[in-house]
Amino acid sequence: MKTQSTMAACAAVLVLSACGAHVHGLLPEESDPALGVGWFSHEGPEPPEMVLEFKGKRFEARGFAIEKTRNLKELRRRYGTDRRHWDRIFSGQDTDHFTHSAEADLRAADGAQMRCAVAWRGALTPAGTCVTADGTRLPVRFE
Repeated sequence: MKTQSTMAACAAVLVLSACGAHVHGLLPEESDPALGVGWFSHEGPEPPEMVLEFKGKRFEARGFAIEKTRNLKELRRRYGTDRRHWDRIFSGQDTDHFTHSAEADLRAADGAQMRCAVAWRGALTPAGTCVTADGTRLPVRFE
């Protein structure tokens, strides 16, 4: 009996840790009205993915890079020599100072393309712009 409950507990931990991806749905009220449904996922066992529907076509990209940077000059100006704060930043306990960004080339089944660039800081949500092959700029914001 103990073996079964131990195995069940281990399986639960594995399942929960594997589900760590952040999935952001498209916010239609803050994005271009021509965009239908969409989402952006990152972090977790699967590669990053972005899906957008535009003019009846589904555009998709998978496996693009997520950049993670921080502006140390700005942090130094803001926090000076507060050693406790710097220790939290460099130990990974304080991640609000990171800026994340991604650029993805989305493709539709018929070969149509659009390029999207999004960025977000800390706990904020991804937002940016997509540009279609004909140069149409589409603002996007995810929840």
